Amino acid sequence: MATPSTNGPPRISVVVASKVGAPFVDYCLTSLAEQSRTQNAEIIVVAAGESSYAARLAEDYPWAQVIHSTQATQIPAMRRVGVEAARAPYVAIIEEHCSAAPDWLAKALAALESGPYGAAGGPIVDHDYRRLRDWVVYFLEYHGALPPAPQGETTNLNDANIAYPRQVLVEHLELLNDGYWPMTLHPTLLGKGVKMLSAPDMIVHHRGPFNFGYYLGQRFLFSRAYAGVRANTQPAARRVAYIVLAPLVPFMMLARISSIVLRKGRRIPQFLATLPLLTVALVVMVAGEWLGCVAGPGNALEKVE
Repeated sequence: MATPSTNGPPRISVVVASKVGAPFVDYCLTSLAEQSRTQNAEIIVVAAGESSYAARLAEDYPWAQVIHSTQATQIPAMRRVGVEAARAPYVAIIEEHCSAAPDWLAKALAALESGPYGAAGGPIVDHDYRRLRDWVVYFLEYHGALPPAPQGETTNLNDANIAYPRQVLVEHLELLNDGYWPMTLHPTLLGKGVKMLSAPDMIVHHRGPFNFGYYLGQRFLFSRAYAGVRANTQPAARRVAYIVLAPLVPFMMLARISSIVLRKGRRIPQFLATLPLLTVALVVMVAGEWLGCVAGPGNALEKVE
């Protein structure tokens, strides 16, 4: 693939933390190639695992800066490595499971430059999956970012599709290592009065496929890590209440997801078909959260891909 050429310092840096690898990261980087040239962006891939993997990415995508991460192996910490290496005034984050729309970077820059926002993000669109299990992953993981997204200020952005002024991230580096940013960084920003913007035209596409057993294992680990970190900031009474009421949570979550899907009016037949498998996944998710509340995160986040 030809190397995109840029002139002068980059306008925006894109950070991709990669643990899963091919073919997801390849789809992701290919989607960024042309727009990184037109928008004068730098692409930073923080790759965990064997050094040969980082070397392969550097060879296949010479226009990207590839950093082999040996110490930081948790996704949030890998993203921090990318933030610290970034040279542009803005930093965009895209999950390696996602491909960017052709104008994603242009829309991200327009959103951040439209006002004094500390973050801007958009919807996550499905890839028209052929397998039921991939719809399960999509509805469970990204129901809060289903299109159409509203336009305007928000308190809820998904970190698979988001951009920040780099200075905002630099000022909060201590929050970027140990938990996914919507549960560590975002509440802090909102508490300080920092505004966040929902930009409906800033689109990425989530790609499958996933093995369902693999996904359930990852969902359990992520849920334990999430709940373990969250429990450190919650009163003991609330933790006890969750532990006791956990058997009800899958049904509450299913009602919430159903409400969002029906309100959005998209992919309803696919959603209805997923309900049996989605219920299983919700039970696994809550089991992980329950363990996180009781025993803490352990090393679960290190195993999340």
